[in-house]
Amino acid sequence: MSGFGAVGARLYAWFNRHPETNRAVVDLAELRAGEPVLEVGCGPGVALELAARQAGAEYVAAVDPSETFVAMARKRVPGADVRLAGAETVPFADGSFAAIYTLASMHHWDDRDAGLARLTAKLAPGGRLLLAERLLDRPGHGITPGQIGEVAARLTDFGQTGVRTVERRVGRRTLAVLVSERPLAA
Repeated sequence: MSGFGAVGARLYAWFNRHPETNRAVVDLAELRAGEPVLEVGCGPGVALELAARQAGAEYVAAVDPSETFVAMARKRVPGADVRLAGAETVPFADGSFAAIYTLASMHHWDDRDAGLARLTAKLAPGGRLLLAERLLDRPGHGITPGQIGEVAARLTDFGQTGVRTVERRVGRRTLAVLVSERPLAA
């Protein structure tokens, strides 16, 4: 995905700002002070700001394919390492992060399997991966129960353990979060 343009990014940020959803995902990630964390598809940086409060700005990193969102997130969270990239091209070293999370971005990825493979490789042993999407009845801007099963199977294929789905009711929506861990030893 090439990302949103300047006007589209600002409109998306305005109409899709759900602080309670961001808070729910960051809380589920159980971030600790000094723990390196990555947000994939950070948008304007709302959840990134919450993660920085828990882990410390110097320990948070983010990627987004939109130059406008990257600029917005950098401004919102000075000290965070925010880069222009998508899930399939995350530019950090393998094994770098104790936690990686996405929020309403996976359905935008051009190649879901490539993105999942890339993210699982970026996790340190024992690291946590959280993939959050709005739960839907049919395919769209979110994830269906059938798609959850597909993603869970791919995570297992990529060596993730403890693969499970946590559902959170946020306002009128249900948030589905696939949670998995990187094994301590290969």
